[in-house]
Amino acid sequence: MAITFFGLLFLQIKYLNSLLDMRVQHFNEAAKRSLYQLSKTLEEEETLHYFNEALAQRPSQRSTSFIDQTVGLQSASSITIQENLQGSTTTIQQKISISSSPSTTRTVQQISETLQNRLKENFAQKKILLDDIAMRWLKESTDKPIEKRIDFTHMENQLKKELENNGITTPFKVILIDYTGEEVYRTSNFNVPNMEHYFSQLLFPNDFNPKLNILRVYFPYAKEYLTQPVSFMIFSSVLFTIILFLVFLATIILIFRQKRLGEMKTDFMNNMTHEFKTPISSISLAAQMLKDEGITKTPEVLKSISNIIYEETKRLSFQVEKVLETSILEKEKSIMKFKEANVHEIIENVCNNFSIKISSKGGIINTNLQASEYWAMVDETHFTNVIYNLLDNALKYRNLDQSPILKIKSWNEKDILYISVEDNGIGIKKEHLKKIFEKFHRVPTGNVHNVKGFGLGLAYVKKIIEKHKGSIRAESELHKGTKFIITIPSLKKTQYE
Repeated sequence: MAITFFGLLFLQIKYLNSLLDMRVQHFNEAAKRSLYQLSKTLEEEETLHYFNEALAQRPSQRSTSFIDQTVGLQSASSITIQENLQGSTTTIQQKISISSSPSTTRTVQQISETLQNRLKENFAQKKILLDDIAMRWLKESTDKPIEKRIDFTHMENQLKKELENNGITTPFKVILIDYTGEEVYRTSNFNVPNMEHYFSQLLFPNDFNPKLNILRVYFPYAKEYLTQPVSFMIFSSVLFTIILFLVFLATIILIFRQKRLGEMKTDFMNNMTHEFKTPISSISLAAQMLKDEGITKTPEVLKSISNIIYEETKRLSFQVEKVLETSILEKEKSIMKFKEANVHEIIENVCNNFSIKISSKGGIINTNLQASEYWAMVDETHFTNVIYNLLDNALKYRNLDQSPILKIKSWNEKDILYISVEDNGIGIKKEHLKKIFEKFHRVPTGNVHNVKGFGLGLAYVKKIIEKHKGSIRAESELHKGTKFIITIPSLKKTQYE
């Protein structure tokens, strides 16, 4: 799964990068091509303008269109030559039809040579005129500053047209720098001169002595323009990649949770086997003693055997009840019988019943019930089990090197009833503290069976407290003890809601 996911991710990134690179390359080539065409157009327009202006200063008999007399001079001359030759040929043919003598042939040749000589002289004169104007243009245009050679508004419009012809429609800004390095023109409302990426073009590169007049073109929104056509693909790719990653992550988490749950259930079955095996063995042994005729069945012996059977049966019933508590955890809509109850009275009853058990271990229970609002809506049976489980848990995980001391305290804060159960036991490591309320989870203490249990007690406690619209949290320090803090709404708060 990991190889597939990262392979697809790599291919998507590579494809999108290639697509963007192609668009960037196409954009760069189109921009450079547009700038080159702009430079060429400006040269052609200046040439045409200059020669028309120069020709307009000539005498009126030469005021015909300059295009026909200068730029198209060679074409016009060729047409004139062809027309004259055709006319001469027609004349010659007419003369030949009149007379076909040798003298007539010499006359045709002389006429043809005369026409060609006249055309050559006319062409030479035109060429001299053209060369004279061209030399003046080359000299004068080089001396002109760039701002007098270009209409900046027309230049921007022409550049926009060239860019559109090459498929670029994003806005642009221009800066024109002359050969001295001074900025002579900038697009209005353009205040980003520190942009590093721009396109530059030398203007009038074919001058006799070209000056470094550089036109810089900036595309402020080039990034958005280039990514917009593929933004949907990028968004879709990212979205599906995230979904695939979440599914992959959820699958991995589920696998590890199932693995951990399987281990906890195996541990639960092992503990349950040990918990049931001991009382069953004791009851079986007592039954065999009753059947054994060799044992004197005095009243004292019978009483002892019956006590063993009673205590072990009671122990076995308690363990069965602990297993049945899992049904509470599995059913969200478990039956709870809430009623107004004195929480302090419930706590005192549990402590009185538990005092014998803790006294047998050499320990004591200290109660400090200071809450003024100690009535609440509770299910007495389940809430009693909550307090008992916390006390029993504290006794199980006691420090064997010292006498167990359990402390129960209550107080109020803003109509909330707080109850804390604290011990001086072995404590819990931080990495296990967040997991102690999970079903089947048991904090390891070296030998997994040195403390008997199913890992259901604290999960049951949390579920019951949550059904009372309360919360429970644990504070612990290794080798110093653990404190559980319960919060439930007091009766005053419950009535107010």
